[in-house]
Amino acid sequence: MLTNRQLGVTISITIIGLAAAYFLHIALAIGFSLGLLTLVALIRRRGAAFPDILQSMWEGIKHTKEVIWILALVGIVIPTWTMSGTIPYMIDKGLQIVDPSFFLTFSFILSACISMLLGTSTGTLSSVGIPLIGLGVLLQIPLPMIAGALVSGAFVGDRTSPFSSANRLVASSTGVSVHELFKVLLPTTIGALGATLGFFLICDLSGAWHQSVIGLLSQQFDSGFKYSLWLLLPVLVLLISILIRFKTRNGFLLSIACAIVISVTFQHVTLNEWLHDMWFGYHSSLFVTLQTKGLSNMIELIVLIGLAGAFNGILEENRVLQTYMQKLLGASSASLLSATVRTSLFGLGLGLVSCTQTLPIMMTGRSLLPFWEERFPRSQLARVVADSSLILAAMIPWNMLAIVCGTIVGVPVDHYVGYAPFLWTLPVCTLLWSFWWRDRGNVVGLRIKGGR
Repeated sequence: MLTNRQLGVTISITIIGLAAAYFLHIALAIGFSLGLLTLVALIRRRGAAFPDILQSMWEGIKHTKEVIWILALVGIVIPTWTMSGTIPYMIDKGLQIVDPSFFLTFSFILSACISMLLGTSTGTLSSVGIPLIGLGVLLQIPLPMIAGALVSGAFVGDRTSPFSSANRLVASSTGVSVHELFKVLLPTTIGALGATLGFFLICDLSGAWHQSVIGLLSQQFDSGFKYSLWLLLPVLVLLISILIRFKTRNGFLLSIACAIVISVTFQHVTLNEWLHDMWFGYHSSLFVTLQTKGLSNMIELIVLIGLAGAFNGILEENRVLQTYMQKLLGASSASLLSATVRTSLFGLGLGLVSCTQTLPIMMTGRSLLPFWEERFPRSQLARVVADSSLILAAMIPWNMLAIVCGTIVGVPVDHYVGYAPFLWTLPVCTLLWSFWWRDRGNVVGLRIKGGR
């Protein structure tokens, strides 16, 4: 077990290293490795055997394999969809259908609806986000605004959908049913949805993208690709795979396979061409707006995720943080509002250090549940975790979830987060809702036994 000073040094070095690497535009893995090496050295000094440390690191890395798979496959799926003509076809069809005057509002609503069905932010951004990004670029809408609308919509389902793994993790970590969690999330969900819709409506009404532009933009790519309805198959395969609850990586693999077959059949892409583009990305002097990154651009991020997994493995195996949780939160809480503030800050701290969404949800929910049950219903803890630990991870530039989302939409997190109001209005809504409860603490306390 680390002392308070040792834990503080580890957390400080980790956050400073990550922040410095991010803002200096050097590899995040370099900044994060400083914190990892510090943690390993301090755990070793406290008596842990080096083979045991290595084993815990390996166990942590294994827990990140799904994220690594998805990130690698995102690096492949975007160029293969482009080579097959899927993305160009969807963009050209979108230009004929979508009213550009309300493009941001439309993007948010569509992304939110798809994410509620799929229950995954990465699947949503991959299936509808990629073509909408291309369409928005042609309409000359600022990329951060488009990315913000899409990410906002994607996290409606990532947080709220009963099909979401993050939603189910919140429910299991706080001991509530998925149905009960959905009900307790409704007030803050409605508040955040209303604020987000209003935000994008104002952006659309004050934007410079108008219906008159559409005539100049129709059929941008048909001269370079052979169009057919079959070009939609890779997207449909991905959507259906996620809907029937295939593993996300299997859905990506099936979609990539379909795109390769279509690119060979319709676009006559050679084996060397699609192998080159999958590794380096799609590049065309004729269609500059379609250029993408490839698998080679994901290596640095995959290394970071592996290091974060190793870091989390040490934290979990050695139970580094559990002892300090009650000390951090205090022995008592005067109100639900103060408990909400401290729990949210704790979840944010875990998100900053662990670089994951899973660990903050699990540790905040499971470890604080006894503390909460002494004063408030466990359902209120579930709400706070969903509106803080779950959602704040998407706003931390070096968090795995934020990295994956930023990679898919092609916009760094710090560029689009200001245009993703669903992410930052939820913590505000949950604080307001807890404030409304401030005078109900004693009444709720009498109901806890019956409400469990």
